[in-house]
Amino acid sequence: MIHGAPERLITDNGVHFNHTLMKTITTMIKTTHSFSASYHPQTNGQVEHFNATFCTQLGKYYDENEDGWDDYLQSVVYVYNTGIHATTGFIPYEPAFGRRQKSPFDSNSSNFTLTQPHTFFKYLQKTRRTILKQAQENMRHQQQLTKLRYGKHRKDMSYSIGDLVFLKVCANRTKLDERRIRPCQMINKTGEQNYFVQNNETKIYMSSY
Repeated sequence: MIHGAPERLITDNGVHFNHTLMKTITTMIKTTHSFSASYHPQTNGQVEHFNATFCTQLGKYYDENEDGWDDYLQSVVYVYNTGIHATTGFIPYEPAFGRRQKSPFDSNSSNFTLTQPHTFFKYLQKTRRTILKQAQENMRHQQQLTKLRYGKHRKDMSYSIGDLVFLKVCANRTKLDERRIRPCQMINKTGEQNYFVQNNETKIYMSSY
């Protein structure tokens, strides 16, 4: 893992991130604090996916009281950093440091070669560039495969004025509330996937994307 203050911090707009103390800390350590856009998961999708991976793994170990998850956090992080990533084809440690991370279970070699510091640094730079280049190629390939799989069965729905639709509730709802409002009627179309609808029960106009 890379130690030190991050150059940029991306969080959502939760009150535990958006307050004076957090602003003071990020200013002191000269870290740029950026907020993700509401209902736009692409802005921090990698972070959410990263957290979801940890939650799944931690869920297999914590006790019944759900208060011992932090005891396993370092072990789960180590496993993640030393496991081959399906997208890049490398373990996360390799692109960062230009070599595989040594495990406590690796056998020790009795032979070793001493090299000059500047020689090793050049070798490390060259190795890291090669790994990063290959990782980027692997990522582009996986992105193309994901795009093909996603678009294979996807249908871009199109509606006409007067159609009745369900409208997804994105805010101001609890976990037990209905996820969709009905019946809503299409009253105007302003783009390929941008509509204005009317709730037939409340007569309130809303936009839909």
